[in-house]
Amino acid sequence: MRTIVIGGTGLLGYHSVNHLLANGHDVTVLSLPPKPEGMFPDSVAIELADLDEMSDSDLDAVMAGHETDPPPMPKNELEPFLESINVTMTQRSLASARNAGVSRAVVLGSYFAYFDRIWPNLRIAGRHPYVGSRLRQTQAAFDLTTDDFGVVVLELPYIWGTMPNRSPQWEQLIKTLRGDGGPIHHAPGGTMMTSVLHVAEAVLGGLERGVPGHRYPIGDQNVTWAELIAKIGAIDGVERRVVTTRHAQLRAAARETAQQLEAAGLDVGIRPVPYVDIQCANAFFDPEPSRIGLGLTSGGLDEAIREQVEMCPI
Repeated sequence: MRTIVIGGTGLLGYHSVNHLLANGHDVTVLSLPPKPEGMFPDSVAIELADLDEMSDSDLDAVMAGHETDPPPMPKNELEPFLESINVTMTQRSLASARNAGVSRAVVLGSYFAYFDRIWPNLRIAGRHPYVGSRLRQTQAAFDLTTDDFGVVVLELPYIWGTMPNRSPQWEQLIKTLRGDGGPIHHAPGGTMMTSVLHVAEAVLGGLERGVPGHRYPIGDQNVTWAELIAKIGAIDGVERRVVTTRHAQLRAAARETAQQLEAAGLDVGIRPVPYVDIQCANAFFDPEPSRIGLGLTSGGLDEAIREQVEMCPI
C-alpha cells in the first residue's frame, strides 16, 4: 500500500512508519517542522506542515495517492483545544483522505473510551473533557465511513517504548514510582499496558485486516500498579515496599489538586477527583479478540519498560 502517517515523527508514528516499511509498504510522513534528518530511510517522503495552518486544498494535495492529553490550560481554552486536535483535525484529515481516493484509515484513540462503554456508572466521558473529545473523534471518523472508505479506531492503553533522540515519555511516572527511599504509597488497581511494537502492528493490522467501523481495544498485559513498581525496582536492583493508599485518601489529595487548578483558573483533560475512581480500579480487559482480529503478536512488555527505565538514571 501507499500510506501516509500523520505525526510520523512522534513515538507511535515513528514505530508505525518503520513497521509499515518492514512489511513492504510505501510511506509518506506528515509532520511539523523541522525536518527529522536521519530518522527514516531516504525512501520515506516527508511533508512538513502544520494542519492548523493548511488549507483544505493543500491537505488534499498531500493526501492524494495515499491510503493527543494536554497540560493544564485556561478553562475557556481547554475544551476548544481538545475539539480542534482530536475531532476537527481527525475529521478534516479523513475527509481529505476520502476525497483523494484513499480506501483505508486507522485512527489512534484512547482506551478510556472503552471503559466509558463498560463502566457507564463512572460517566467517564462526561467528567473528563479529554475522554469526551475522544468519543466525538471516533464518531466523526465513523461518520465518514463509506463502502469505499473504511475507518477503524484503535483504543490504546499505557504504552512503553523508546525512540532515538527523544526523552522517555514515562520519565516522571518512573521517578514517582521509584519514590524517595521509603515506602511507596500508591493506589490499588492497575491498567492494561502494551509496547510500541504492538501499536505499530495494530496500525498495520487495522489497514490490512480491520473491519470498517470497528473499535479495537489494544493491549498486551494487565499490570497492577504494585506490579509495575516491582518491575521498575527489579530493573533498578532495588526492592521497594508498596503501601496501598485508600480511596478516601486519594480523593482528598485529588480535591486539593482540583482546588489549586480552580484557583488558578485552569482545567485539565483528565480531572483529578473523578480520575481516582479509575486509578483505583482494575482497568483491565482481554486483549485476545483484537490480537486475533488484527494479527498481533504478544510479549515484550518487560523489555519495553526496561528500555525506558534505563534511560532515567536513579
